[in-house]
Amino acid sequence: MSEGDCPPPEQNKPAGPSNADDKAIFARAQANSTPPSSEDEKINDDERPRFNWETRYPRHIIIRIRCEAAYVTLVFALALVGILLTWHGDLAIWLDCKGHTLRAATLNRYAYMVFAGVLGGSLFGLKYLYKVAARGYWNEDRELWRVLSPLLAGGFAFAVGALADAGLFGFDVNHSHGGASFVSLGFIAGYFGDSASRKMQEIADILFGQAHAVRRDKTPTK
Repeated sequence: MSEGDCPPPEQNKPAGPSNADDKAIFARAQANSTPPSSEDEKINDDERPRFNWETRYPRHIIIRIRCEAAYVTLVFALALVGILLTWHGDLAIWLDCKGHTLRAATLNRYAYMVFAGVLGGSLFGLKYLYKVAARGYWNEDRELWRVLSPLLAGGFAFAVGALADAGLFGFDVNHSHGGASFVSLGFIAGYFGDSASRKMQEIADILFGQAHAVRRDKTPTK
């Protein structure tokens, strides 16, 4: 299951809050929710009856959701600023690459990849966050994923850029004189991080051999 999937309620039944106030909110949220159906993606009813507009989350959870949304939005904005600074040439000047054309070109290529990867990862995080929050699947255990996912996406994009630069993906983006190709590749690698990870796993299997599955026998030895 990918990050964007919402687990069905029968497989992920909530245990419920511990204190009395949150228990009352929890009971009201369940009463104001409807079972998921195949029409949810078409209607976008967020699994609630009509004319039910009040939030189903307690106040302290709403604050945490908004803080997460603000963080991911900030990362998204910083990634856009990073792409702009790279395109304007400021990044190469700050890192003292002025006068070294080839070095600056290499820096810009990988900066485009990383910033675009963070951009794609943060955009995916925003999409995931509003979906799970609206449908009642937000939980504390995913908080670390939401914080680290954009950074992980930037790392994936950097690795994909290096592998493409080495020709291991079967295509070459080095002949492009603009940044559009690097931004596009980095964004795709960041937004579809799972697919990028699987592709790198395929390359690792080819280079180093596929790891043999270790059979685990649950029968205790005598």
